[in-house]
Amino acid sequence: MGLVSMGHAVHVYCVDNSDAPVARQENRDGVIYHISKSAKGKSLFGTINHPVTSLNRIFDDFQQCDIVHVFQPFLSVYLPWKFNFRKKARITFFDWDDLWVDAERDREKKNFKAGWDYKLKGYFERKIPSISKHMTVCSKLLKTLAIERGAKQVDIVPNGFWEYDVPAKAVAREKLGLQKDAVYVGFMGRTGFELHWAFKAFEISLSKGANIRFALCGPTADIMDGLSDQVKNNLDYLGSLTPADTRYFAAAIDLGLLPLMKTDFNESRFPIKFAEYLAANLPVLCSEVGEVNEYGKKYPWVIKAGVSEEDWIKHFESTVQLLAEGKLVPVNREVVLNDLSWEGISKQVERIYLEAAEV
Repeated sequence: MGLVSMGHAVHVYCVDNSDAPVARQENRDGVIYHISKSAKGKSLFGTINHPVTSLNRIFDDFQQCDIVHVFQPFLSVYLPWKFNFRKKARITFFDWDDLWVDAERDREKKNFKAGWDYKLKGYFERKIPSISKHMTVCSKLLKTLAIERGAKQVDIVPNGFWEYDVPAKAVAREKLGLQKDAVYVGFMGRTGFELHWAFKAFEISLSKGANIRFALCGPTADIMDGLSDQVKNNLDYLGSLTPADTRYFAAAIDLGLLPLMKTDFNESRFPIKFAEYLAANLPVLCSEVGEVNEYGKKYPWVIKAGVSEEDWIKHFESTVQLLAEGKLVPVNREVVLNDLSWEGISKQVERIYLEAAEV
């Protein structure tokens, strides 16, 4: 959208994850989406590395373009680029925004589908940098790995947010059914490997008399299995929210939580919830892990919470005390917008493209 607003034509070629009957085009805010059908057999192969889907995409009608930006190390991306799309583009960029192989989510390969995905992701994570003149990544770790694997030019592009008018806290709480006068800590997002850190810290604070509640959206309900009655009685679980309603969620709470274990996966990524918290002028309690820590070092409204569960629990307790006393540093919206607005990031991407075109 940002590139479109600057006068560029943007087309996205992707695969439908559902069993849609026909390929189709959609115009979403000026971006033209070309959506291909996925082949049968997704229960065996999934979508992103499905061999038939990937082969079919070679014959998609890709348009001539100046820049093709290939996203993610998947078979359904690599084959159509290699045998079709790259012939129609002046310059190719590859994007890599997670360390897929050996990440927590991929360690238990319990069936053929998981093992198939694991092998192909691993192959393309090594193959793509070795053939790349231009790459974009979201972290210093991925930049280092990409260069080690042969990439020539690598730029770090963060995740961000679109500026919007933040709803008043009272309005947001009424919309979501949250208690209007309570002090809320909150977590949103589907990647919750370390969410048990937050629950444990919350329970300890409650046992010491803290008058707080915990708002939660994103994870499935089974994330609450095994929680004590004390935690459940002070927890507002909102399930899965629409992107629009997550803005109300961030506006409704008083402190955003981002616990991160020190793993290669977390070091490699830029959790989008970090930007979404800050977009709502929300202070964040954040582990000192990965690319978000580079911003945490310079933002006083990001409270640093170490790298371990023990660190997290200690810093949670002290931060809740500061929150109750009204002593947390407010977010400087202008600084955050300058660093993390999609408008500014789009200008960065445009500059990267133009510099590549001049070489």
